[in-house]
Amino acid sequence: VTHDAPTPLGMTVWCETELVEVDGRRLVFDVAAYDAKGKIGGGRHERFIIQNEKFQAKANKKAEQ
Repeated sequence: VTHDAPTPLGMTVWCETELVEVDGRRLVFDVAAYDAKGKIGGGRHERFIIQNEKFQAKANKKAEQ
């Protein structure tokens, strides 16, 4: 992630995201943030598709310890 420019207090900021790669359960996104004067930052974000039931079971087990 880069922080390329400051934004004045009160100025609107928005983000744009594009899914650029799918590799099995792995998803890669390019992200960019803008204000009224132009791009203020950006980067690449990686996520994985999970099995919710399996994830919840692990979380519940951890909570019980």
